[in-house]
Amino acid sequence: MVKEFHIPVASSFGARAAALALVVALAPGFAAPAFAQDTQAAPTFASTRAAKASAPQQGGTWYVDMGSDKNTGFVLEQRGSMVLLKVDGSDNVLSLMPVPGQRGDTFFMDYAGRMVLRVTQQGNVVSYIHNASGSPAEPSAKAPPITPGAMTASLDKMRASAASELSKLAGHEVTIWGTQSFSSDEAWAADALNILVLGVKNANGFAGKAASKVEKVTVRRGKAPKVSFKDGELTLDVNPDDGWSGRVTPEAITNSLTQSRNAG
Repeated sequence: MVKEFHIPVASSFGARAAALALVVALAPGFAAPAFAQDTQAAPTFASTRAAKASAPQQGGTWYVDMGSDKNTGFVLEQRGSMVLLKVDGSDNVLSLMPVPGQRGDTFFMDYAGRMVLRVTQQGNVVSYIHNASGSPAEPSAKAPPITPGAMTASLDKMRASAASELSKLAGHEVTIWGTQSFSSDEAWAADALNILVLGVKNANGFAGKAASKVEKVTVRRGKAPKVSFKDGELTLDVNPDDGWSGRVTPEAITNSLTQSRNAG
């Protein structure tokens, strides 16, 4: 016997959430969590610019990704001016760069410039994680604050990969120094390298050849996150003891390079 379910079509979030609840509830072995009242609004370009980088950890929202064939999803969290994403089943934590789009949309890119999410002006989320054409992602429940997981590659390999990417952007060899002092914070440092590449890549896009002036990158411990650029050396002051709040942002790296270029 086949039982039919008829769900009225509606444009409101409540109707979509109810439909998703029914689909997820019918999945074998899956317990449907609480919905809209337990979630936070999706981040936007405006919310990331208005937030303070030192905002406390408040947790994020778990989304069901309709592009996945296993009813899996991801956790999306806005931590001050940072936007973090962690896919179910992965220890990797991505820092996403918000880019304003048409009609009030916000595109969230990873350090390699790939579009990961799109958040519409109405707050709807489209995921490109499992489907290159994009699939709806619905907020489902609150999630605890994202914490860095175990490294999937050695920090030295990550440093070499970041240096190779920067060298391509600059058109000459770029060296990275100081990562060895973060051997006890590998996952944290690896994420900082991702942010470094994204910040330089965006500066190159905004200002033509801003990366061509970078010859050396130095990562060092400091009391507060700070970025400076002088005589070809890009210096990042970071503080792993402050967790995510101790990292520099891609925007700070981009601004340091573009302002230096304009001043020159």
